[in-house]
Amino acid sequence: MDNYVVPEGPNYIESPWPGPLRVMVCVGYNPVSQRLIQRASFLARALGGELLAVHFQSAESDVPGYQTMLQRNLDFARGLGAQVQIERGGDVAQAIAHFAQSNRVTHIVMGESARSRLEEVRRGSLVRQVLSASRGIDVYIVADPA
Repeated sequence: MDNYVVPEGPNYIESPWPGPLRVMVCVGYNPVSQRLIQRASFLARALGGELLAVHFQSAESDVPGYQTMLQRNLDFARGLGAQVQIERGGDVAQAIAHFAQSNRVTHIVMGESARSRLEEVRRGSLVRQVLSASRGIDVYIVADPA
């Protein structure tokens, strides 16, 4: 994959794709997602890029109030100028990486894992899986405020 140099601001930013910088934020149904959306929106504006807010549907869709809370977060993202999309699929990490590559995403913003370290050892870390599958794309992890 060739790297392209995109002039933005006083410095040059390397990008794996030609064209505008694209910041993708992974949106969930929980209230922390609004914090992620705010951070991603700030990053997109600072880089002069586009903002994509994407929800990757998983088994959590059975949680009571899921749709209402998710819609609130997606509406919040739209209010900040994001293009919004919902993706369905099995392996969330692979779905994130595939979407990012096929949509020429240059930056991914995700939240810190809510899993305990023991759970991450047993079940794996979504963040680590995305980092591994998204070679050449910058991945930003936003700390949990708690």
